[in-house]
Amino acid sequence: MTDSIDGAPLATELSHLFPSGFPRDRLPDSNDGLSFCLRPEGMLALLAFYFASIPLFQCAHRAFHIDPKASWLLAFVALHNLALALFSAVVALGTWPIVYQHYKTYGFYETYCDPHDTLWTGSGLGEWTVLFYLSKYYEFIDTWILLLKGKDPSFLQLYHHAGIVLCMWIGVLSHSSWLKYVTLLNSVIHTLMYTYFFMKTLNPTLEIKAVAKRLTTAQIGQFFTGIFLSFPILFLGERCDTVSSRFGLGCLQVYGYGLVALFTAFAGRKYKPS
Repeated sequence: MTDSIDGAPLATELSHLFPSGFPRDRLPDSNDGLSFCLRPEGMLALLAFYFASIPLFQCAHRAFHIDPKASWLLAFVALHNLALALFSAVVALGTWPIVYQHYKTYGFYETYCDPHDTLWTGSGLGEWTVLFYLSKYYEFIDTWILLLKGKDPSFLQLYHHAGIVLCMWIGVLSHSSWLKYVTLLNSVIHTLMYTYFFMKTLNPTLEIKAVAKRLTTAQIGQFFTGIFLSFPILFLGERCDTVSSRFGLGCLQVYGYGLVALFTAFAGRKYKPS
């Protein structure tokens, strides 16, 4: 899975992130789904569809009187969670050894900044990262499941799903070295999280509140870890990362602090002492 016909980043300057300056002639295939998700108008169209779908699913729930405990819905939710748990585990098992081997071969600086694209293109990490980026659109189903059950998605969930798409889109176009932290950390957390969701779907009465609390803490921890590890890239300049990539990192940092605040507030409400 290649994100450009020449193997080079589609974006290095800010202008490349906008429709007027986007290099469409270097897309791998102008007609396939990946190219659509890489185009700025494609990414924005999918985000717009995500938000527009919310009232549609709310109407569907009311019109069809969907029972949140219907066997077909529970089966779908279980399969959805199992699929994401297995997918995340495969991504984690595929990417961690790549980064470790690259570090052993090229050293810290080449792995941290990837100035010669040896980590993204040469080692194959980019293909895994692009696949992980595409999976963020599939995760929109999390919100649709809530809507089919008659529940309203929280601001945290909408912010979470839309924000990661935007940040990862910039990172994928830029072959950003900081995206390795998103892929490495998030794949592990999602393996645990969706495994937990799968177990709860199969047995809703299963009392594992302590596990849920630890998972929320782990989610907050991944945000702090990613923010801390990637922050220096903002100040290392062109010798470490391109303008478009550092802009994407700035967006990710702001997004990450927002997630920390929202998840902390969520944990305070859900797990406060009774």
